[in-house]
Amino acid sequence: MCFLSIKYLGSKTKLLGFIDSVVTDCQVKINKPSDEIVLCDLFSGSGKVANHFKNRFKVVANDLEYYSYAILSNLLNNDSSTAYECQPIIDWMNYAMDAHEGFIFENYSEAGGRKYFTNDNALMIDAGIELIYGMYARKELTDNQFYYCLCSVLEAADRVSNTTGFYSAYLKEFNKVSLKPIEFKGFDLKDSVASNDVYLGDANDLLQEVSGDILYLDPPYTNMQYSNVYHVLNTIAQNEKPVIAGITGRPEGRNVSPWSHKKKVEAEFRTLVESAKFEFLIMSYSNESIMSSELIADVMSSYGKYESREIPHKRFNLGTNVSDNKQVVEYLHVLHKAG
Repeated sequence: MCFLSIKYLGSKTKLLGFIDSVVTDCQVKINKPSDEIVLCDLFSGSGKVANHFKNRFKVVANDLEYYSYAILSNLLNNDSSTAYECQPIIDWMNYAMDAHEGFIFENYSEAGGRKYFTNDNALMIDAGIELIYGMYARKELTDNQFYYCLCSVLEAADRVSNTTGFYSAYLKEFNKVSLKPIEFKGFDLKDSVASNDVYLGDANDLLQEVSGDILYLDPPYTNMQYSNVYHVLNTIAQNEKPVIAGITGRPEGRNVSPWSHKKKVEAEFRTLVESAKFEFLIMSYSNESIMSSELIADVMSSYGKYESREIPHKRFNLGTNVSDNKQVVEYLHVLHKAG
């Protein structure tokens, strides 16, 4: 058993204590029992923040990418009972499952001309996906069991990927980690205090449908599109065979987020703050992001009481410069929205 974790740009794992302290300050101002408070994680990514609060609040989580939706569905809607039910399937994948030549082997292995995975590991990723999707199609798995087992394949694949954490490129030679045989694992999952909701879609569209108490925002910081950076995870999670091209095998027609576009992000942000039907907005954003702290403060303060907190934080390392230990400043912009 393990904690569900993938290598993720902007992961808040090391900042959970900082985020928790600010959320707790907001919580004490909300006149509700903890398990009746609704916290929405609108750009949930790898689900670290949503999962952190699932044993305190009702959590609503959303992301634009399907691999994230699968992770969130497992983290927020499953518990130890699902882990127990799925353990025989995990054991089968590790000890009895036959290799299968599928899309990952044909396109993202050494044999396929792209060294994202060794041949042996790619064969087992394909086999795992074929098994899980086959069982689901035959109604041998519930939705919760499906996402649990699917995440076992996703997490195992990411653990042996021959990358720096991004799938926009692979290393020229297999590193020590990627040469290890793939191992499928079950997950240690928290119990929820309420029924959680998971969405797949555009952040501002969702805000037309949901409301609550605390809206946590962790939008993309840079012009990097997550659909490009993690396209292999999407392909695995969706069991799809997209049209791909180039050295990296990037599929055509991926999601394009305006939050990663310098000319579009301000309009998206203003729309979000204005339309959000939440008492508190907490936005995580660094000093190296495409919107300035001054702009964020100006927009938020127009809608209520604004304050910010900050903490030094080690810059995410792309793996291209192991000596890069530069500190960035992580801000939590907090709005107590009027009315």
